[in-house]
Amino acid sequence: MVDANRPGRAPAGRDDELRRLAARLSPGAPGQGSVIKGSIIKGSVIVVRGQAGIGKTSLLDAALAALTDTVVLRGAGAPDDGAAASRELLAELSRAGVRASDPDDFAAWYEGFADWAGGRSAIVFAVDDVQWCDEPTVRWLSLLARHSTRLPVRMILVRSAADGPEGAAERLADLESWYGTEVLDLGPLPAEAVAALAREAVGSEPGEAFVRHCVEQSGGNPLLLREMLDELGKVASGIAPVAGSAAGAALIHSLFAGVPDYARKVATAIAVLGGQDLSLVARLAKVPARTAGTAVELLRSQHILAAEGFSFRHDPVRDGLLDALEPAELGRWRRTAAILLSDAAGSPEEVAEHLLELAELDSWMVDLLRDAASCACDRGAPWDALRYLRPAAAARPSDGGLAVQLAETVALLEPDSGFDLLRRALELQQDPVDRARAAVKLGRAALVARRCGTAVTVLERVLTVLGGEMDQQLRGHLEGLLCLVGIEDRDSLAKLDTRIQPRNSGGPETVVDARHLAVCAVVAALDGTRPREAAEWAMRAIRGYTPTTDDSAVSSAVLALLLTDEVDVARDELTRAIELVPAQRSEYLAFRGLLGHWCGDLATAAADAGQAYALSRRAEGRTGGVVPRIALATVAAQQGDTSKAMKLLREADSPQLWDHTVMRPWFQLVDARVHWAAGDREAALKLFHLCGESLADVGIANPLLAPWWFEAACLLADEGRFEAAADLAAEGAEPAVRWGTPRAIGMAKLATAVSTRGPGRIGLIEEATAVLAGSPARLEEALAEFHLGRALVDAGDTAAARTHLRRCVELSLRTGDRFLLRRAQRTAAGAGIPSEVTPLASLSPAERHIARLAGRGVSNRVIAERLFVTVRTIETHLTSVYRKLRITGRAELAVVLGHTDDRPAVLEGVR
Repeated sequence: MVDANRPGRAPAGRDDELRRLAARLSPGAPGQGSVIKGSIIKGSVIVVRGQAGIGKTSLLDAALAALTDTVVLRGAGAPDDGAAASRELLAELSRAGVRASDPDDFAAWYEGFADWAGGRSAIVFAVDDVQWCDEPTVRWLSLLARHSTRLPVRMILVRSAADGPEGAAERLADLESWYGTEVLDLGPLPAEAVAALAREAVGSEPGEAFVRHCVEQSGGNPLLLREMLDELGKVASGIAPVAGSAAGAALIHSLFAGVPDYARKVATAIAVLGGQDLSLVARLAKVPARTAGTAVELLRSQHILAAEGFSFRHDPVRDGLLDALEPAELGRWRRTAAILLSDAAGSPEEVAEHLLELAELDSWMVDLLRDAASCACDRGAPWDALRYLRPAAAARPSDGGLAVQLAETVALLEPDSGFDLLRRALELQQDPVDRARAAVKLGRAALVARRCGTAVTVLERVLTVLGGEMDQQLRGHLEGLLCLVGIEDRDSLAKLDTRIQPRNSGGPETVVDARHLAVCAVVAALDGTRPREAAEWAMRAIRGYTPTTDDSAVSSAVLALLLTDEVDVARDELTRAIELVPAQRSEYLAFRGLLGHWCGDLATAAADAGQAYALSRRAEGRTGGVVPRIALATVAAQQGDTSKAMKLLREADSPQLWDHTVMRPWFQLVDARVHWAAGDREAALKLFHLCGESLADVGIANPLLAPWWFEAACLLADEGRFEAAADLAAEGAEPAVRWGTPRAIGMAKLATAVSTRGPGRIGLIEEATAVLAGSPARLEEALAEFHLGRALVDAGDTAAARTHLRRCVELSLRTGDRFLLRRAQRTAAGAGIPSEVTPLASLSPAERHIARLAGRGVSNRVIAERLFVTVRTIETHLTSVYRKLRITGRAELAVVLGHTDDRPAVLEGVR
């Protein structure tokens, strides 16, 4: 047996690493450095990392065995005991004469240790499997290393790159990145070392092909290589000198040279079946069960099969057996295996893997491949489903049901391609009901692929041609879906007007189809007249469908709930859809981000919109990236990051956007906000009016969907153009009051108030503020407080103004509205009003201290060293700070804090 990692011997191929460790661990002052190959190695800690079996422990053994005049203290982490290493080290220190004291009191313990260590020439702490150490042990090792830089102390830590509990890498990151630490990553053995081990195993020079084969199969891992050479050496000691490209064939020839033919048949059957029960193996090999059992025992005794089960000790043996068969013969083996597995009630996917290897498929095989594809989709693996469906579709090209199944599966991965395939599959359907059901699938795919205009044409044609041949339930299903798809396409709204209206004589309350209920809800919401009915129908729609089977009604129902301020229900429904509909996750996350903005929770909105944007970039085409980009731009604009918002809007500007009923006016609204924040007010006004025109073009009368009139009135009033502002306020206030939600009424009152001059202005703003305080509209409430504070400043009542500007600042900090925060700061500073609000007030003393340092630009590592805590502790405190201040990261701290001490500061405005 060849042991590449045997203690007491130099590990093969690790000479450089051994010299490196020897230079670090040999007696001498580590702080003054040791020289190796012209470089100076400083510090006192070395971390040896590598995958399991790579030779870390054997390298440690060899390095420690070579030390002289050195006290070696050794411990090891244990999976079930995080403190095992520290106990072992402390026990060895106690036996070595270190004065006993409470190790939890590090200062007292270290004093006794330093006295003892000062009289030694060299001390080495060696910890194997350090990834299993708990946080107190790692912290103790870190403190010991940092305090012992002037003592003759070295530390060598060995850890696996893969093993360890959750958080192990984070716990060790602080120590590994310390300036006094050197990390040694062990890679695979070089080919020369593999050849040397192979030579030792077989006693002769191995061929080049065999060495290459060993490198490929073991990956240069000493443990795997040792097992491979040991087992293969027992089976056939003469295979080492194999040369040439036929190494695999020669390996099989050598292994089976003395094996009876029946045993080779059994081995082939096991290779084909991939590990099954003995009866199936016997039937495939066409030998009696008892003979098959004898063959298995023989193959195990020859170290061809593993000691347990029906797997080969080495994959090359299985691959070699299959490669040795002629293609036609291998096909016969696989066909027989598929039949046997099918008869034995094997899983469809298991049988399908054998069918994929066949050149021709029988009818039952095509059906089984379809079943396997359904199983793959059920477990969330559409890519595997496509592997099964493509050969099935090639074998049965005129099968309409199969064509639809293939198209649906493609749509999960490539929505646009799937939509085109569904259009072609629709033409293959001969039965009217099948054709209608295929049309339903096409409509759902259109919502994902954003091919709504094309889908409306196709769906209308199907309804016209097949209307009399469908039952009422299927027809209602198809018409509801047609309306949902049509609402998403601005060019289709006019021609669908009669279909969109409720058809039932009893009104929407008699409608049971969830899709049509969602249509009724969103139409009622968009026409701006029936908020109570819109909310009720949307909730009924939500209760009437399951997103996993059909999520087509989600967007319309959520939009209706949003406009009626049923925000909690809307958020819950979006969260459910995010969890259950992976194909639409980026769009639903983006909608939840817009919902967060609607409610004034910009930190959560930024997180959702950012995740949606990242997903859309990885899977471009599912939503075209339009909604995620606009959602993230909406939040960025409100947070004052105009350059980011403008970049995102330019990315979203596409033909797909201009066909979108709802997102087009919202895009124009956000674009106007960005231009306003950037100082281009005239461009902003033009964009606000364009937004209003886009809404009018498609007949959307709800004043809240994209409240351009409100923001344009505020902008004009800000410039002193009160008459123009009053006209816009009147234009929007009437439908807002008719809509009647607290948000709508509050916004109508505020727009009217800011466009009013005279002594009654302050009273009107106070009314608006009170109404908005009772709604979910936190951003608008903060804006009302700002206008009230500014009006009071203009009236000379700075004492009252201070209260409302302070409230505006509090709300702006809570919501994350940087744009409004800056306006409030400039107004207060211009009036000479000092702020009595400090963002630090909500933080604990530790959080306040860390936030102040981080706000000055001090790194987490430096803060940790100053406070004698770990970097992870600093990160935990900062996460709490970000949550309390409702910001997303360090970059926003300076803006939020505005100062670096606890003294009240004048609110200063910065653009």
